[in-house]
Amino acid sequence: MTASIAADIRASVEAVPVGTFIRSADVPGPRAAVNTALSRLARSGCLVRVRNGLYWKGATSRFGPGRPGLLDAAIAVVGVDGAGPSGWSAAHALGLSTQLPATPEVAIAGPVPSFEGVRFHKRNNLARRSLGFWEIALLEALRSYPAYAEVGLDELATRACSLSAEGKVRFPSLKSAARSERSPALRRNLAAVMERLPGDMVQ
Repeated sequence: MTASIAADIRASVEAVPVGTFIRSADVPGPRAAVNTALSRLARSGCLVRVRNGLYWKGATSRFGPGRPGLLDAAIAVVGVDGAGPSGWSAAHALGLSTQLPATPEVAIAGPVPSFEGVRFHKRNNLARRSLGFWEIALLEALRSYPAYAEVGLDELATRACSLSAEGKVRFPSLKSAARSERSPALRRNLAAVMERLPGDMVQ
């Protein structure tokens, strides 16, 4: 690896905002050179290696580089499409509970990876792959409701309405994906929430 290639790779990493996951496949440059450069940056403390080919750029302090949360790291490992928090992790992320789970839980519509410290739940509904983090979190909360939640359906609907207004939840997409779910409770709870929302939000 030439000095100019190494400098270019380092410049690419430096341009990435703090708090970002970096995949070696996304860094421009020869693969071998990229892998070597990222490995060196991890050894020097500029990056944190999450697993092979995946790194985290955290804020560096006198205590060393910051590390990503386990839930965020797990989502990065499996990919953002069709993956999101489940169980207590979903309820906490959505603000439905103050309970912070000791072991993060992730629902995934696809192969379950090996990643220590996280509990994965495989879902067979491939329609989930068109959904994002917050949409999966809401589906999972509705799937288990009232378990894990410390609020009623009215408050749950209020939170869901806020997520929709922020562009994080698309109710037509949720409704479409719910048709392929095996859980009658999920569809029942989703219908109950949608009844509490403005009509233009669920069209």
